[in-house]
Amino acid sequence: MKTGHALAVTLKEMMSSQPIDTISVLELSKKCGISRKTFYYHYHDIYDLLTQVFLEEKVPGAINANSYRELIECVFKYYQNNEAFINATINSAGKELFFEFIYNIFYTSGLRFINRIDEEKKLLIGTRKSIARFYAYGYGHSTVYYLSNYRHKTLEGLLASFSFIEAKNFENNVKKAIKSTN
Repeated sequence: MKTGHALAVTLKEMMSSQPIDTISVLELSKKCGISRKTFYYHYHDIYDLLTQVFLEEKVPGAINANSYRELIECVFKYYQNNEAFINATINSAGKELFFEFIYNIFYTSGLRFINRIDEEKKLLIGTRKSIARFYAYGYGHSTVYYLSNYRHKTLEGLLASFSFIEAKNFENNVKKAIKSTN
């Protein structure tokens, strides 16, 4: 959908310099060279379009991360490259959309990490999903909390949010779950 993509890109650009609550459908539509009617043909409101933005977004390197630490580094780099846009999202009614976006990155990566550890596929899919959801919620929520509440954001500060978790904690927990299936 060319119109939807153009609107998504334009909204992201506009949010990099102004709060979403100040962006009107008319202003956004004019920048894209379409009518308000066309906007409303595709989207219910600006937040519906913001959902589309996050559906199109990717975190570079996340798919290649081999650990939660590497994944956190990718997410933080994504944040740095999109700081104004993300801050505008976090400070709006769209904050939950950002959390869902981050949660999904941690969830899909968590499943990938579990599959790598459980090569023999002993864990049931429901167990895999439960473990991935648990870690995705913890890492996702803590990441969004850090980005929302700390003035001076650094990778070291974000990583410190997870300092209570040992690097092998996840792998050990997955291996314990595998052993319990025997």
